[in-house]
Amino acid sequence: MTWKIVYAIILVASVLMAYAPDAVKAQGVDYQELEEQAEKYYREKDYNRAVAIWLNILDNDPENVRIQKRIEDIYELKQEKSIEFQKAKLYYKITRKRFAQEQLKEGISSGIQAINSFIIAYRIDPRDPEMKEFLVDMRELEKEIDAAKEKIRVSEVMRRRYEELKAQALLFMEEEQYEDALKNWNKILRFLPKDVDALEGKRKCRLAIDNRLKFEKIRNYLARGKGLYENKDYQLAKIEFDQVLKIDPSNREAKNYIKDIDEKLEEIRLFEQRAQQAEDFYVSGKSNIRKENFDQAEEDFESALALIDGYKDARKLLNSIDRLRKEYIEREKARKMETINKEFQDGMLALSDGRFVDAIAAFSKTLYLDPGNKQARKYLAQAKDAQKQIEEEQVDSNSPYYDIVNALAASGSDLYRKGKYRESMEMWDRILELFPKNRNANVNRLRCFLKINPSAYDRLTKSTIADGRTLLKKKDFSDALKKFELIKSISPRYAGIDSLIAQAKRGLSVGKTAELSTSEKSTVAVMYKRALALYSRGGGKNYRKAAELLRDVVDKDPGNTKAIISLNKIEVQLRGVGVERVSAGRALSEEQKQRVRKHYYTGINYYSRNDYTKAISEWRKVLAIDPNHIKAKNNIRKTLVFLGR
Repeated sequence: MTWKIVYAIILVASVLMAYAPDAVKAQGVDYQELEEQAEKYYREKDYNRAVAIWLNILDNDPENVRIQKRIEDIYELKQEKSIEFQKAKLYYKITRKRFAQEQLKEGISSGIQAINSFIIAYRIDPRDPEMKEFLVDMRELEKEIDAAKEKIRVSEVMRRRYEELKAQALLFMEEEQYEDALKNWNKILRFLPKDVDALEGKRKCRLAIDNRLKFEKIRNYLARGKGLYENKDYQLAKIEFDQVLKIDPSNREAKNYIKDIDEKLEEIRLFEQRAQQAEDFYVSGKSNIRKENFDQAEEDFESALALIDGYKDARKLLNSIDRLRKEYIEREKARKMETINKEFQDGMLALSDGRFVDAIAAFSKTLYLDPGNKQARKYLAQAKDAQKQIEEEQVDSNSPYYDIVNALAASGSDLYRKGKYRESMEMWDRILELFPKNRNANVNRLRCFLKINPSAYDRLTKSTIADGRTLLKKKDFSDALKKFELIKSISPRYAGIDSLIAQAKRGLSVGKTAELSTSEKSTVAVMYKRALALYSRGGGKNYRKAAELLRDVVDKDPGNTKAIISLNKIEVQLRGVGVERVSAGRALSEEQKQRVRKHYYTGINYYSRNDYTKAISEWRKVLAIDPNHIKAKNNIRKTLVFLGR
């Protein structure tokens, strides 16, 4: 089963079956018609249905940028609604406290802010059940604001009179003199007919007078509820206050307690939720530090602290990340420079030994790690040239001419053994027509020639050796080596031939010329020791001086492998070979991109249904696959701030 099918079943089915039209469930769906239906739901602010249809379309067309944008529009709207709704609830809470403390002007101001924020949120998503419930509170708040405005309008004398009557009424009620209390509440209502406290007081008095048994039950439930509330047994207290409302649905005191309890329970729930999320981020942060994913660890600890300020030692760990990152980068730099120096050294040794394939591999790796390495580039070119020469001198088994050349060589060797030197030479000439530099053919042709012309041996060998020496002086080590090896092949014991071959090979490997004189060797040795002494002192200035000396050494003695290796080591340090940024982004596979899309839009789907915890969880899954997913990061931060508020 593909992820697409799982995605459709798990994430869309529950909402889709409830909201989407029958067309979604049918085969042969007209997606243009579905888009129009989704847009209709969007205009009607029925966002759940719109998202369900869009997700269904996106499941079949994951690259549909237009639909992706429409789903993100829903998220942005819901985000705006959530923030405004939280502001409304916050200002509502502040207003109630201000009115309780008779801070009327301040209460009116915060109350208007609560109503304005609620209106914005309600217009965005009027179908939200929580919004509908809060609408009742907003209507009551409007009445309280009107009453507060009315109080402000009365004169100071009337204000004092109001306070006196209210205090007396409350005292009468405490002493269970409900008829006297009722008279006082009625007096207040004559000049403040909208006063909320007077209206509630009058209602209670009427209940006490008209139905004392009912009133006593209410009072007992209230007393037990208040006791439990003081002991912070909020769930049990809420049960008692609910009993009050069953008897007296308009009981304002019970309603206020229930609101307070709901707020406290919600705060506890949110705190526990934030604590769990903070712990998840905290554990993830520590894990990412161990894995040296410092960017992700930084985000984890910041998220934990956004949820709960001062959570455990998250702040301390967060502050340590810069130091840990620097230490990691320094370690990686040292490791990288060590690898570069080792690969370069291996390349030089392979080049000196004539192992050109190994040299090419080592210098190529050096350049991969350090693209600016001029020394590696220079000797890589030498190794490639030398290997090319070898490849030109022999026919590889992969060559289409391999069978032809093998047949001619076999025939040439057979004719040579039979003493048919002219016929044998013809076979070798035919090979040389195809491959003029073929070493085996050249050697065997020469043997045939000497068998046919034995008197030419001394002249030919002397001439070839002289040509080889001339090539040595011209630093044409490759051709010089060919001359000497040719003589070696026909006369293995030729005087001095091994020394000449060795000299040519050394020159070929590192560009060495003739041997240095005793005084030159001494000068080079002094310069080399001085360079190493400067290097051991450390510091950029000493490194630069050491590099200059080593360059002079290599100019005078191109075959000095130690000097070349030391020079490369210093130049690498002077360049300050960098390390790629820790936790850098990587190319995602097509499967990973699909999973990112799935989790990202699943998160938006959860968010659109106000399931913020699951939304954050999905977006965190996005970051687990793609740590640099900006939208997922921003969505998590916004939602955390919202939950924290």
